Amino acid sequence: MWTNSARLLMVRVKLQKRRRFAIPVPIWVVDEFLEALTDLVWVGEKVLSCVPLPRDEKAHKYLSWVKTCSPSGIIAAAQNIFHDLSRYRGLEIVDVVTGEVQVKISIK
Repeated sequence: MWTNSARLLMVRVKLQKRRRFAIPVPIWVVDEFLEALTDLVWVGEKVLSCVPLPRDEKAHKYLSWVKTCSPSGIIAAAQNIFHDLSRYRGLEIVDVVTGEVQVKISIK
C-alpha cells in the first residue's frame, strides 16, 4: 500500500533531441536488492575460499583480492550508507551530464 511516507528513488534520464523519462523505484526495492546481492556475494566468497590460488599472476591477483577483502562486507556497508541517505527527501545523489545524455538520481 502506498502511503505519504513512501520514499522513491527517482532516476531521470534526458537524451538531447529526444524525450526524457523518469523511473521511480521504491526505496524498499533497492534495499531488498542490496540485501539479496550481499547474500549471493557471500556464497561466492565461500565457494572461492575453497578454490586454490592459481599460479597465473593475473588470476592470482584477482582471487587474492577476493580472499583478503570481503566483497559482501563492502556491499553491506554500501547498503547501510544508502539506508542512511534514504531518510532525506529531496536529496540529489547523482547528477551527471555527458555529451547528449543527462542522468539525475534523487530521493523523493
